[in-house]
Amino acid sequence: MFGTELLNARQIAEELGISYTYSFKLIKNGCPYHQLGDQGRKYYVLKEVQEWLLVSSQH
Repeated sequence: MFGTELLNARQIAEELGISYTYSFKLIKNGCPYHQLGDQGRKYYVLKEVQEWLLVSSQH
């Protein structure tokens, strides 16, 4: 699952064509992410984020 499937915030922003700072707004609005422990970095699965964007934009 590591490698091309798990992306950090900069990589997910690049893949989605959004700014790095806008990605934080998505997180605040419920964008799915994964994290190891409370202090760990957030990682994203591109397909999960894309599906979330499609569903959340329909509301």
